Order: sequence, then C-alpha cells, then structure tokens
Amino acid sequence: MLIEVNSHGSFIGKKGQCIKITCAGEKLAEVPVVKLTEIIVSASTTISSDAVKLLAENGVPILFMGAGKPVALLHGFFMHGTVLTRREQITAYTDQRGTHLAKAFVDAGMTNKHRLLNYFANSRRRTDPTTAKNLETATQEIKNVQEKLSQINGLITENRYELMGLEAEATRIYYQALRLILPEEIRFQRREKRPPRDPFNAALSLGYTILNSRVLAAVTACGLEPFAGFLHADRSGKPSLVLDLSEEFRQPLVDRTAISMFTQGTLTQKDFQHTGSGLLFTEEAKKKYIQAILKRLEGEAKPEENKTSLENMIFHQAREIARYLLGKSPSYTPYTFEWWGTTAAGENQNE
Repeated sequence: MLIEVNSHGSFIGKKGQCIKITCAGEKLAEVPVVKLTEIIVSASTTISSDAVKLLAENGVPILFMGAGKPVALLHGFFMHGTVLTRREQITAYTDQRGTHLAKAFVDAGMTNKHRLLNYFANSRRRTDPTTAKNLETATQEIKNVQEKLSQINGLITENRYELMGLEAEATRIYYQALRLILPEEIRFQRREKRPPRDPFNAALSLGYTILNSRVLAAVTACGLEPFAGFLHADRSGKPSLVLDLSEEFRQPLVDRTAISMFTQGTLTQKDFQHTGSGLLFTEEAKKKYIQAILKRLEGEAKPEENKTSLENMIFHQAREIARYLLGKSPSYTPYTFEWWGTTAAGENQNE
C-alpha cells in the first residue's frame, strides 16, 4: 500500500506498529506498517524520528517530492546490497554480462512499445481503420529497429552509444504513433521531461517517478547498487540501474494507464494547471491518477501464467538480475507484457 501525504502542515507519527498521519488535529490515515510499501511526501510535512525508524526497520522507503519532481529518498541501511553482489555488478560492466543485460533492457522496452501500439490498433480496426493501419505501420517499424539489436556485440563500454541510438529511434517512432491516439486538446508532440509542457508529459513524469521509486526499493532490497547501471550512463545523482530496469515496466504500468485515462476522458486539460516550471496536476486529479497507477501496479503481470502482481514482478526481475550476476542463472530474461485481445477486462474499448 502506498500513501501520499499532500496536505500542507501534515504530521507523520508512530502509534504502536502503525503509521499515523494527521493534519490540523484531524486524523488522515492510520495504517499498520506491515501493509505499507512506500510513503510519498509532496507537501510541507513534519515526520517524527520514531516514524522514520519504524518505516526503515520495515523496509518502507519515504520519497520526498518538490514541484512534481523527486528530491530525496530515505530508506533503511539494511536495504544496501551485499558486497559480493555489488562486486559482480561492477565487474559485469566490463565483460559480456553488461552487454547481455543492456540489450535485454532495450529489447524488452521495444517489445512492450510495439505490443502496446498493436493493442490500441486492434481496438480501433472497426471504428477507425486508418488510425489502426498507421499504428500497425509504427509497430512494424519498431520491430525493424529491434532486429538490429542482434548485430550489437562486444563490450557495453564499446557499444553503449550504438545501443542507445537504437533505443532512441524506437522511442521516437513510438511517441509519434501515440499522437494518433491521444485527444488533440492534449497537444502532445514529443516527450518533454523538464518541464513537462502538456498534460500527457506531466502524467508520464509523475508515473515514472512512482515506478522508479518501486524499482529503487527492489534493486536495493536485492543487494544491487542502484547507481551502477549498464544501459544508462553513470552520472552523479542518477540511479542508472533503476532507469535500466524501469525500461521493462514503463508501458505496462505508466503509459497504458495514462493513455487510457486521456482517451476515456478520465483525465482532461482541465485537470492540469500552468506554473512557472511547466504543467502540474491539480491535487484532485493527481490523487485520481496515482490511484489508477497503484491499481495497475496491483494487477496481474502475467495473466496467462499466474496471479503475480506487477509490483511483485518488479522485485522478481531485480532478483533475476542479481542471480544472473552471481552466476546462479545462465542468462537474464527481461519482463514483457502480453496484451490479450482488443481490450483488457474492465477497460473501455474506446481507449
């Protein structure tokens, strides 16, 4: 369970084995710590040292936000990785394991992109055949780029830029195709991170922040160094491994949720406000969007195989990375989502 504290003047305290949140003397929430997965603080808030200790002891990270962007993440010492796992992780960057992992992340991202586009093409074949055809064309173009991955060999230190170039090309095709799906009033043109200038970019940025925080908790819990990635460049303050693994979950968790909400009219231009730093959610719309992300996070990751949630799959993939680095698995298989039929259960076929 994730809790966002977004009321200014709130207080986060400890009551027994529960976290209690109050504001101006009013109780906003009281939740057993064992049920919590994360706390997001996006307003001026005070937190007691007892609450911090209880959360840390139970592996519940606290993400602090400012102006819609992550500022800091607080988690317990026990989440830092084992020496052996991290040594293998660092060494892998200079051998074939680094290339294997980097290619796996890119391959999964491309697969999820073209599968999501094909999902929306299927749902439009009868109502909008022209758009469906254009989406199918984009799907094939991404597959064509994906085929070039097999030509990349050698060490990641030598071919990372080539790999990133292919990833960028597939991403460009993908976002161009999304313009065919999203309502015109959204005015989405391309991915813009800082600051987001349209509602869809704002939704992606917030969604990716939530995703990255879950991935961060997973990789640290599995003994991995979050700042030592393989695909994304090492840079101070940039959790490159987190960004690497997030590539596998962006479309199933965030993109699909955001696109569906905009195409169904659950989110509109009116749910956002202009600020000096770009476009931000209104408080009510942000709550609605976060709840939709969390619902998707709790949904089935592999409907055709088992009942594992998408959140559990994130931890599973982090464990698989560690197993591969430690030599307990001969290879690493990235996560890809299969969209069955034209619509998923409970979703509007007009999305």
